[in-house]
Amino acid sequence: MKVSELVNEVNQEQELLQLCDKLCEDLLKVHLKEFPSLDWYGYRYKVANKYIKVITTEHGEDRSVWGFINRKKFQKGATGITFECGDVLKAAGWGTPALNAPRGNLFNGYDVSVGNRKYGPDYLI
Repeated sequence: MKVSELVNEVNQEQELLQLCDKLCEDLLKVHLKEFPSLDWYGYRYKVANKYIKVITTEHGEDRSVWGFINRKKFQKGATGITFECGDVLKAAGWGTPALNAPRGNLFNGYDVSVGNRKYGPDYLI
């Protein structure tokens, strides 16, 4: 890998983490706007090898997975679906995302005040 490619990858990762910070802040703002007395809820994220897990917390304890953010571009097996860095993925369970389709991308802007996104990434229509 060339040095310039490595620098670009590091810069992209830093920008992705900043976007995850913004996502958690935006989720909290939308939550508090609708439920101002429920101020013990929060959002955080945990970085893993392939994905970033966005977690809903209550009184500082992890309660549920809001969704996942893809960290690196990859193509899913025989289906040919390509997932880009920053893709928002619905949770299939506590530790795995649903890999049937991305629900948006943080780099393209992902507005959590639209529809029911405060509860998780959009369903497929």
